[in-house]
Amino acid sequence: MNSTEHWSLILLTGGTGRRLDGMDKATLDLAGTTPLELVLDTLPTRIPVVVAGDPVTTSRQVTFRREDPRGAGPAAGIAAALSDVSTELVGILAVDMPWAVPVLMRAVDHLSINQGADTVVPVDTEGRDQLLCSAWRTSALRRAVDRSGDLANRPVRDLLVNATVVDLPLLSEEDLADIDTPEDLVRARDRAHQHGRRT
Repeated sequence: MNSTEHWSLILLTGGTGRRLDGMDKATLDLAGTTPLELVLDTLPTRIPVVVAGDPVTTSRQVTFRREDPRGAGPAAGIAAALSDVSTELVGILAVDMPWAVPVLMRAVDHLSINQGADTVVPVDTEGRDQLLCSAWRTSALRRAVDRSGDLANRPVRDLLVNATVVDLPLLSEEDLADIDTPEDLVRARDRAHQHGRRT
């Protein structure tokens, strides 16, 4: 099954960026682009995107939804965005991991061939679950959201209760590099600059 035909992306952009002095991670300047645009540029154009965060101008059509109350966290953002997902599978990605689309697509493909799984969660080289770069069966995610009730300010891990989880071990963490701190931002800008020069 071709992964570009049967999945959507929930892109989480509503974080507060506390360690970046409150800067909007989705619109950070990365050598003339942004984390949001890096994700959209990497993602095949046939994949529908629902952005859980504030509306901004984008290079391709997306749908925007915002968690209620505002700032209630990624689990609440997932719940808000899920109402606009109509595909069999759905990927979840935090915008502060702008190079993680290839990892997410591997997770989607892995889920496609593991019919008994509800979700595939990448696991980094230190054994940490990357829940904000995971693939779900949409029906299973809906059940998890409905079962969880009010998800405001609750951890995304709460969605895994009673879910059948398959790990996707990773050999490298380079694509999962996130932007949480000023030092991360410096590295991300350098990486974006180097990538731009190669292209």
